[in-house]
Amino acid sequence: CTGPYKCKNFEVYGYAVGCEKWSDRASAFPHSQWYVKNVYPDATWYSLPGPCSSKGLGQKTKTCLKSEPGGACYNTSEPPTGAGDCTYSYQKVGEVSINELEGLHDPTTFKIMGGYEYNKYTDKGVHMSFWDGKEDVAACQKRIDTLAALFKAKYPDLPDLPDPDCDFNQYKFYHGKV
Repeated sequence: CTGPYKCKNFEVYGYAVGCEKWSDRASAFPHSQWYVKNVYPDATWYSLPGPCSSKGLGQKTKTCLKSEPGGACYNTSEPPTGAGDCTYSYQKVGEVSINELEGLHDPTTFKIMGGYEYNKYTDKGVHMSFWDGKEDVAACQKRIDTLAALFKAKYPDLPDLPDPDCDFNQYKFYHGKV
């Protein structure tokens, strides 16, 4: 859990979907450290709270999984009810692997040949250019476009859906408690 109240907000509001935009400092709450560092156009972070959100990976016990169910609805044929344990639903329709996205066909050979995906000191990869220009808006947009094109090529019959709106307002939600 992140934010000023850790996981306590789940006890009050249920496992609500969260989001942040990094277009201005107020929208970047509670992760303002990403404001001006994330230069992806229209970047938005979504939080879909899963079971046992108070624990890290490998720390989730059966008791925790039962007492903190998360917000995913079990019956995905119906819309979310808004109950604390049914605030969102999803369907997995496809995926693009990181290797596909980077154009990496043989990771083992890539590594043996001295390949390096990205070096933060040079802002470049070695034998790979996909992540070059981490803070270059045009390079970031090209990565977004590459992912969209790969997904469309793999799943041409799926509709193009708009990004969900992120209208979170920290002042309305936390009522000046931050």
